[in-house]
Amino acid sequence: MIRVALAEALRTGGYVCLVAPTRDLVRQDSVYFRDRLEGTGLEVGEIHGGISPGERRKLLDDLRAGTVRFVIGSAMLISTDDLWQVLDRSALTIIDDVNAFDEREHLRLLEDLDCPLLFASATPNELRSFLERVGAFDNVVSMQAMPFDVLPTKVHKVTGVWGEPATEQLARADELIREHLERESRIFVIGRTRGDVPKLAARLESVYGIDVQQLRGDMADSEEHKKRHRRKGIKIYGGGTTRVAEMAAFTEKAPSILAATNLIGSGLDIPAADLIVITDSDAFGESEIEQLIGRVGRRERPSDAVLLVETTFEKNPSRAMGRGRAQTFMPRGMRANKLRFRR
Repeated sequence: MIRVALAEALRTGGYVCLVAPTRDLVRQDSVYFRDRLEGTGLEVGEIHGGISPGERRKLLDDLRAGTVRFVIGSAMLISTDDLWQVLDRSALTIIDDVNAFDEREHLRLLEDLDCPLLFASATPNELRSFLERVGAFDNVVSMQAMPFDVLPTKVHKVTGVWGEPATEQLARADELIREHLERESRIFVIGRTRGDVPKLAARLESVYGIDVQQLRGDMADSEEHKKRHRRKGIKIYGGGTTRVAEMAAFTEKAPSILAATNLIGSGLDIPAADLIVITDSDAFGESEIEQLIGRVGRRERPSDAVLLVETTFEKNPSRAMGRGRAQTFMPRGMRANKLRFRR
């Protein structure tokens, strides 16, 4: 993507936009672009809900002046009227991990853009109707092999007990967690809801005696971001820490553990991450599971993914895709007319 973006920016003399689904991925992509373009005089601008209004105004001023050639931002570029114009006037807009964007709030608006569009997706068939409508399937480029040698991730499906709390499910992955801690790996532990994250973190800290970082969508990026939320009356999680600080602590040490929601599934590239444990995995869609598993197995060392199944009624309907029948929301063997409330 950086090669295509660079080629278009230089060929047209304009700027290129890269839109990523989460603030964490925007920051990661911005660092990557800045590192690669250092010393070239090509400036990179970053825009998302975590930056201050002043920083946003400066970016727009620099963009109008022609000093910024790459704009990397979150979905607010699509859903905010004045920022949508930034996309519309670009030489190229790249949508990274298009599957993570909302159909009504984001994808519908993308159809009205006049600029060239490039969509990146690990599972494009799930959005085939949309991608065909905008003409993306007329020009498909597929990656046939990984750009570096990696060992395939070994997936372990572990059957739990229906109704088992996420914290109790961790015991079923204990052997692999201890093995990867000894290897000094980085470990992801995924909860179904925001409320699961602090409970998982507390259990992991008490069992393994290691500081556990947390990542949830309702955490502020910085102290300035916290103040803005407080002024607006928006509740935030994590009074003593920030989203940026938690991610930095996770990536700067090894071994380390990050308890998170499926927020980390959108493209984050964390070095030395070799294990992911997904609690209540039936509640996630097939595409989500594939994206989450893709967070590990990014180097020349063995990696593992533990999917804890059969623990919840809340099965995602997309898990039944391609099987020719609807997915039941009841335990196996139970019929609708057998659901009684006498006992």
